[in-house]
Amino acid sequence: MASVAVDPQPSVVTRVINLPLVSSTYDLMSSAYLSTKDQYPYLKSVCEIAEKGMKTITSVALTSALPIIQKLEPQIAVANIYACKGLDRIEERLPILNQPSTPIVLPSLDQECLAFIICFY
Repeated sequence: MASVAVDPQPSVVTRVINLPLVSSTYDLMSSAYLSTKDQYPYLKSVCEIAEKGMKTITSVALTSALPIIQKLEPQIAVANIYACKGLDRIEERLPILNQPSTPIVLPSLDQECLAFIICFY
């Protein structure tokens, strides 16, 4: 008898990242950031230093937290289920989440301003 594979529920983080509003805003901000870094070499240097620092901090934090995360995996799975249910409700009440950000994002900010904000936030 063949067994049927059950797809586990996607994580709430994955669902949020895949929302059209979130993903299109990320794409817009990323494009502005990269464009600005290409246009301004001094700002590029500062941003690259900040990026390297964040990568190092993230790596150390993840390495330190991994044993705790593994130990709490059952509790995290339960929290994910409740978070997904909450996200379902939010998506029902805020249909704007399923639209791309192009018409929503502040059109008055130019790319350089957006990249500067991202780099130093």
